[in-house]
Amino acid sequence: MKGIRYLFAISWTLIALGAFAVFGLSDDKETKASEVVEKTAEECEIPAFAKAIGHEDLWLKHNGCPPREKTEKTDEK
Repeated sequence: MKGIRYLFAISWTLIALGAFAVFGLSDDKETKASEVVEKTAEECEIPAFAKAIGHEDLWLKHNGCPPREKTEKTDEK
């Protein structure tokens, strides 16, 4: 009976330490929100492959860049 108590005590200790290792004590959302950094124009330059497949706006969104300014197209005939 004593062996089972030790087994349970050790297993719960390992579970608690594992949870602490995975989740930690800090709140990641607060640290990420305070680390907002504006990107430079060089970092937000759209690469050729994104332009080739028409995913310029998606590339900017996934890389944390501000969206492009919409330009109105004029039909010249």
